[in-house]
Amino acid sequence: MNRKQYAKVIFIALAVCFAARNLKALPEFMRVYAADPYAKAELRNQCATCHMNPAGGGERNAFGKAFAAAGNRITDSLRAQFPEKFLLPESSQALPVSFVQGSDSQAIIESNGKRFLIDTKTKTVKEVTESGAVVSSVRATAPPPPPPPVPGTVPADTDVYQQMDVRLVNLPTAKPIPKGALMSDFTHRFPFQDYELRDGTALWGLDGFAVPSFGFAYGLTDRIHIGGYRSPSVVGSPILLYAGASLLDENKGHPLSAMARVGVEGRGNFLRNFTTTVEVAMARSVTNKAQLYFVPAISFKNRPFGPIESNLVGQNTFALGLGGALNIRPTVALLAEANWRVNEKGRFGNTAPVYGFGIEKTTVSRRHSFSLTFSNAAGTTMSQRSATVRSLSRGADDSIRGLAIGFNISRRIF
Repeated sequence: MNRKQYAKVIFIALAVCFAARNLKALPEFMRVYAADPYAKAELRNQCATCHMNPAGGGERNAFGKAFAAAGNRITDSLRAQFPEKFLLPESSQALPVSFVQGSDSQAIIESNGKRFLIDTKTKTVKEVTESGAVVSSVRATAPPPPPPPVPGTVPADTDVYQQMDVRLVNLPTAKPIPKGALMSDFTHRFPFQDYELRDGTALWGLDGFAVPSFGFAYGLTDRIHIGGYRSPSVVGSPILLYAGASLLDENKGHPLSAMARVGVEGRGNFLRNFTTTVEVAMARSVTNKAQLYFVPAISFKNRPFGPIESNLVGQNTFALGLGGALNIRPTVALLAEANWRVNEKGRFGNTAPVYGFGIEKTTVSRRHSFSLTFSNAAGTTMSQRSATVRSLSRGADDSIRGLAIGFNISRRIF
């Protein structure tokens, strides 16, 4: 092969490589343009987007040259320089609004090829022509009213703490019960300390002998409710019947919430040893994250725990309860309380107040809650909640070191 043949072969090879390079560049360029979110759909597969020749190849047009100068990248300045190639963002488009000279309340906007004069003082909208003549008046419609709140939901913006349960640990809260609502109240206590704290095989008391109680409350009106509650034989099989009235409600603008209740409980399944209790649960919010409670109660002819068949001698009991709840999450709260029988005769051998601590979890709607509690209380009825475990056993430790595990469950059924 002579020199001329070598030169021809080299020339043909270079020409083929150059052509292949150009053929490969065209799809890559179009892919970059088509991938841009503001590229016009009708131009994404058109060779004329960047070439003078509609069929592609050859000299590039002004956009193609600017694209190459930008390093084959789509930039904001490139979009602004060639708006016919892109759908510009709304923020970069001129707003179809003009203000009426000499007026501080009128403006003209353009929409769907029509011009409207808006007057903020008279709250009117009028269609106008290019010359300014009024074509017609458009009645301004009032915004739709906000949807009514879903029953059981918590108000969005409020400085009032929303109680999660009808009780704190043992003390009642001032949570109102709406008209037609049925609330269930279930408590479980393990007060006999028949476990070793360092031994987890007994689940720290959950395997021990339990004192379960349950009850229901029904809202007759938004302010008045009635209810019933029962505890087992270990605390005398009391059945409690009660009625309550919401006296004050922070959600209605009152300085505090207050709930008064009157209850009659009879032991032996409401057969003997009757006790009447009057109490007022008062609650005051500390922002919407915490609430403090004060619960004074008087129980007439209260009795110590004893045999169900016996008619025991009664004594009046005066008790003062203090408590607090603190939200650590929107639906999780820490609980603490103390309840003290202030008169000596009504203590029946109790040497310490009733203490209670717990952590509570509720649903967003506040319709269901669960509390894990630790308390030295023996009972959970209105007259028994201020009695410690010493009422069950004289040798029991009713100090704060004698706290026993328990839990509360409440549910708004409807």
